[in-house]
Amino acid sequence: MFKTTMAAVILAVSAMIAAAPISQAARPPDAKFIANYNTVEACQADGESPKTGGSQWECEQRDNGSWDLYTY
Repeated sequence: MFKTTMAAVILAVSAMIAAAPISQAARPPDAKFIANYNTVEACQADGESPKTGGSQWECEQRDNGSWDLYTY
């Protein structure tokens, strides 16, 4: 009984670790959210546009598949 319980606990903990999201690289503290886009191409196009106001930009994918544009 003890071995079965321990095996169940180990399996549950392993499943939680495997399902944990992997942290993305940290954005600079001065990063400014610009907008959300349905495609990476649209996000990149606005990132390269002088209208965004940032000298550097980053498109970050969200869990729902959309893309957020940040400038800094």
